[in-house]
Amino acid sequence: MIAAFFSSVALVIYLIVRRLLSGSGIRSLVDNYGLDSHKLKNLKPAELKALNKQIQQLRKQNNAFGLEDLLRKFRP
Repeated sequence: MIAAFFSSVALVIYLIVRRLLSGSGIRSLVDNYGLDSHKLKNLKPAELKALNKQIQQLRKQNNAFGLEDLLRKFRP
């Protein structure tokens, strides 16, 4: 009984932390690149992570046109 209680509490804490981390990733994209938060909220966490990775690769390559093409569909 006690183990079930603690496991449910641990699950709730995990979900809250995951939600906070996802929200901070969306906020950083909105603040840094002027993207629409409503369009980003429709993305799954794996898609959001892949988008961040693509952005970092394009920034490392100094590819402004590729970055603009990637981010255009997420702008308001």
